[in-house]
Amino acid sequence: MLMKFLVWALTLAGANALTPVVIIPGDGSNQLEARLNKPSTVSWRCSKKWDWFRLWLDTSNLLLQTECWADNIKLVYNEETDTLSNNAGVETRVVDWGGTSSFEELDPSIPFHATAAFRDMVNDFTSSGLERNVTLRGAPYDFRYAPSSSVGAKYIQDLKNLIEETSNATGSRVSLVSHSMGCLQTLYLLNQQSQAWKDQFVEKWIPLAGPYGGSTSEMRLHASGDNQGLPVSSLSIREEQRSYETNFWLAPVPQWFGDTVLVSTSTRNYTAQEYDDFFEDIGYPAGKKLLKRVLPLTSEVTAPGVDVVCMYSLSVNTPSRYVYGKGGFEKTPTIVHGNGDGTVNEVSLRLCDQWAEAGKQTRSAKVVRFANITHSGMLSDKSVIKALREELGLSTSQGVDVMV
Repeated sequence: MLMKFLVWALTLAGANALTPVVIIPGDGSNQLEARLNKPSTVSWRCSKKWDWFRLWLDTSNLLLQTECWADNIKLVYNEETDTLSNNAGVETRVVDWGGTSSFEELDPSIPFHATAAFRDMVNDFTSSGLERNVTLRGAPYDFRYAPSSSVGAKYIQDLKNLIEETSNATGSRVSLVSHSMGCLQTLYLLNQQSQAWKDQFVEKWIPLAGPYGGSTSEMRLHASGDNQGLPVSSLSIREEQRSYETNFWLAPVPQWFGDTVLVSTSTRNYTAQEYDDFFEDIGYPAGKKLLKRVLPLTSEVTAPGVDVVCMYSLSVNTPSRYVYGKGGFEKTPTIVHGNGDGTVNEVSLRLCDQWAEAGKQTRSAKVVRFANITHSGMLSDKSVIKALREELGLSTSQGVDVMV
C-alpha cells in the first residue's frame, strides 16, 4: 500500500510540474463581440443599436444578413493619418482573455461542434494534466489588426504580460503553441524581446502551419473576395476582407515568392514584385500603403531565439495561381493548384526549416512534417495532437492510480 501511495504521489507531482502552455490562435480562430450605436446603416434590415453580441462567429447573421454583418465587422482606413478603426458606432471586444473558451468553438449555437477550432486540442491537453486558466492559458485577439497598429501592438504587450504572469504563477517557463497567423504574432513577439527575457520565460515554441512567407490565397481575397465555400457572394464581403490589416500581413512576401505568377488576367500577369500595379488594377490603391506598413513585420523570418518545433503538413492541393477571364476581378477565378496544406503554400510553410540549419539560431530547432492534413485539420488531427503532447511532455496517464 505504501508503494502504491508513493507511485501515486510521484505521478501527481509530475502532473503539477508540467510546463504551462499558452495557445495563440490563428486568423479568425477566436470569437469577437460587438456593441452597436451606429449613426446609420447600409440597409433598413440592419440594426443601429444593439448591446453586446457575438460578431464572429454568428453564422446565421453572416449568412442571412451578410451586408449588415460585413458593415459591422469591417475596418475603416484613414489614409491621411494612416490609421485603422472600427466602423462608426461599432465597439468590439475579445472574449475570455487568458482563457481558451473563445477559440474552442467559434459559434457554439451550431450543433455537433461544427465550428470547433481548438476544442479537441484543449480537451486533450486538459485530460493530460493541464488545467484551464492555470497551466493552460489562451491569448485570443482581434484578428483584424496587425502589430503595426495600436490595437495590434497592445495585443503583443498583453501577450508578453500573459507569458510572464503564467510563468511567475506556476514557477515554470512557458511553452507556446500557435497556429497559422498566430505563428506570425508569436514570431513578432519573440523577435522584439531580449535573449535574456526569452531564456527566462519561454521553454519552447511549437508553431503549427505557420504562413511565414504569406499565402497566395490572399491575392484572391483582395481581388474578388473569398467566401471560402460559404453560400454568400464573394463580392459582398470583398470590402470587409480588404479592410483587415492582417490580410496584408498574410500576403505573399516578394523575397520568398520571387517571380512566381500569382494572378493572371486576359491582359497581364501579376507576381509579388508587382503589388503596386495589382492594387491599382483591382481598384484598391490604398492597399499599396497598407501592404508597405505591414510587410516588414515578419517578412525576414528571423530565427526566434527559443527552442522551436515547427510542425506543418504538405501534399494537399493549395491555390498557387488565380486566373481571371473576361469578367475580370468581378468574377470567380479559375484556380491552379500546387503543394501546401490547402491554405498556405509549400514555399511559405518550409521557411521555418532554415531555423533547424546549423548556425541559424541560438537555440535548438527541428521540423515535424505531416502529409495530407489540411491547414485547419492541424488543430484536430490525432497524429498532430499526439506529437504536440509528446513535445510538451504531456501524458494521458497523469494522475492515474498505478498498482505495484
